[in-house]
Amino acid sequence: MNGRTVVVGYGDAALDVLRHLPLNSRPSAVVVLDVDEVALTGALANGAEVIRGDGRDLCALQRAGTPFAARVVVAVGDDRDGLLVTAAARSLNRTAIITVAVREPANQELFTRLGADDVFVHARSA
Repeated sequence: MNGRTVVVGYGDAALDVLRHLPLNSRPSAVVVLDVDEVALTGALANGAEVIRGDGRDLCALQRAGTPFAARVVVAVGDDRDGLLVTAAARSLNRTAIITVAVREPANQELFTRLGADDVFVHARSA
């Protein structure tokens, strides 16, 4: 495991999660996995490595380095997709800290059961 953080989905929710990480756990390297070119361009401008791909795809998660990451941030626009990404990420890396931004507060417990370590509620409009 290295100090890498894999971010699946790059938008306001991901930026909020990254801003709220404790100073001692700030990532040494950030890899952003997203299907949106605009999001990837923004991530690249902010110093991240970028990989175009869908976080629900195990191969894309592997290309992003999920099996060796210290932290995985799941910040996709839909909680159902987020559940799939969380389960896939946990299956690839049993020890990473998985932090998830959810839209619906009622889904927090479900994300925790699927392997999320930290769950943040983020506004639907984000």
